[in-house]
Amino acid sequence: MKCYTLTVDDNIRFLAELTRDMPGSIFDHPYLALLRSLHERDGARLQLNLFYECPGFDLSMMTDAYKDEWEECSGWLKLSFHSRLENVKPYIASGYGEVRADIDAVNREILRFASPSSLAKTTTVHYCQLTGEGVSALFDAGVRGLLGLYGTERAPEVSYRTSPADCERLRRGETVADGGMIYRGIDIVLNKHTVEEIALMLTGLSSREMISVMIHEQYFYPDYAAYQPSFGEKLEVAASILADRGYRSVYLEELIPPIGSV
Repeated sequence: MKCYTLTVDDNIRFLAELTRDMPGSIFDHPYLALLRSLHERDGARLQLNLFYECPGFDLSMMTDAYKDEWEECSGWLKLSFHSRLENVKPYIASGYGEVRADIDAVNREILRFASPSSLAKTTTVHYCQLTGEGVSALFDAGVRGLLGLYGTERAPEVSYRTSPADCERLRRGETVADGGMIYRGIDIVLNKHTVEEIALMLTGLSSREMISVMIHEQYFYPDYAAYQPSFGEKLEVAASILADRGYRSVYLEELIPPIGSV
């Protein structure tokens, strides 16, 4: 069966605003209202990868007033670690201790203000760069899958510490298993393309059994320097095209092989 993943990186602002404004529902926030509309219309299941802190706010300050609501929607809306904060290649040279402390800090707060069922078993680490010790830290903290940026044959990229042979497989759209962790390449970063380009790119990928799509939270907000008014349209077009072509929205963790099978 054809399937796709839909993830959002760099999330934290909406959590700060929920805590500040305390609306009656998390879906009174326009960002989450948009995400829920994707789920209701096209069956999209979304994973939000979180920073621990931003200026004036960190996850320890996040209200726990919405725990029941987070748990209720955890079947289609999950949360996971991304990085401690906005920083270029934060873990490119980090040892086990730094990475483990940061993921533990994020996971602890997700469990506090949301629910165990809200915590995803996969993620995309900010800038997709980790040492071997960093990968071990994620694994020991319960992460079993990583989405990364591997580019194309014409413009190859390397994420995490993936071997050249596995990078080639990931660019072709395969899933790679290594040391108990599974890896997938992100096929389209929506905020890097126009709505028209997204439609064409999805057409070009339609022979693949799985497609991975990603966007970044900050482009949603009108006061952001690089605000994209088409943020919602990009998500809606991607989810609609994929649904119309028979793709089912999944979490990457659903592809994790049973213990002992790899």
